[in-house]
Amino acid sequence: MSSGVVAIDDRGDVVMLNPGAQRILGCPEGEPREVFGKPCREVLGLQPTVARLLLETLDGRAALSRAELVLEGVRGEIESTIGFTLTPVRNPEGEVRGAAIIFRDLTPIERMDEQQRLHDRLAALGQMAAGMAHEIRNPLAGMEIVTGLLKRRLSDRDEERSLVTQLQSEARSLARTVEACLEFVRPFSPERGPTDPEVLVGESLDTALKRTSFSGAIERAFDEELPRLNADADQLRAVVTNLILNALEAMEGDDEGGEKRLVLGLTSVVAAPADRLVRVGVDGRAASEAAAQREVVITVSDTGPGVPSELKEKIFYPFFTTKQSGSGVGLATAQKIVAGHGGTLELDSGPGPGCSFRVRIPVEDEKP
Repeated sequence: MSSGVVAIDDRGDVVMLNPGAQRILGCPEGEPREVFGKPCREVLGLQPTVARLLLETLDGRAALSRAELVLEGVRGEIESTIGFTLTPVRNPEGEVRGAAIIFRDLTPIERMDEQQRLHDRLAALGQMAAGMAHEIRNPLAGMEIVTGLLKRRLSDRDEERSLVTQLQSEARSLARTVEACLEFVRPFSPERGPTDPEVLVGESLDTALKRTSFSGAIERAFDEELPRLNADADQLRAVVTNLILNALEAMEGDDEGGEKRLVLGLTSVVAAPADRLVRVGVDGRAASEAAAQREVVITVSDTGPGVPSELKEKIFYPFFTTKQSGSGVGLATAQKIVAGHGGTLELDSGPGPGCSFRVRIPVEDEKP
């Protein structure tokens, strides 16, 4: 079973621990059976809260049903959330002889909920931006005509002509912002074709390095065998290039003077669906309606200042930027392109420096 199960006896020793629990909790290492008979505080040393809940249930305290718990990150992984049920285990006489916890990993569900909330907010912002853009574009066109006429009439008055030129430049800058707004809200239809992810990442890095200077180290962590993607290579290349540029600029603009290192990752993973529905037919056979999906994950990590927690969602909003110059549509457009491929764009930035962006693109026409 994919859910986790851990049970202890009345001495607090582990008598049951399945591979699902070992995977979700990140402990213990080795075969699960090797820890049977050992104290749960020792076996679950990396997750002391889980051990404490089991022992409290053993002591007769109220059991928890359908509660949630944020697990501590292990081996450098990010925190995950489990939904669990605690229950005492009794003998036929009603005496408590042990305790058990049954749980499942809620991280994929939370990730989907977060992506859906962000999608809804971006859709609302996009509709508002489109309406404003249409209302602004016509007056801007009129201003462009009027400033052109003024420049011709003031051909012999340099000072006034300079002011009109400045006004014309500002109007054109506003027009570019409006055009970027309209470009963002236009429907995206990828022109798919066979795409080598390793070549795509390499070309993106080359493009980014041509646009900005970087004096730090660049590392690559690629799987040896990667499936080809059926994707719009040009659009995905623009996404990865933008992510790399953001990482390089964040490190170059960091005044702390720490280590500057860009890490590019390419992995192939099998992602289980967030909620798998199984139907049992009249013949007694069970069939899952959602199969595991193989994904290619492109990771761009840096050692820059990181992203403050209060900005983690805002940075995906169109026209929101922390840079002195820039339209603020880069990440919003990247999110749109990745979603158009059926994938997700994730940010992992904990307290302290450094952050990672992960682009997850599903692999089509493959049954892992």
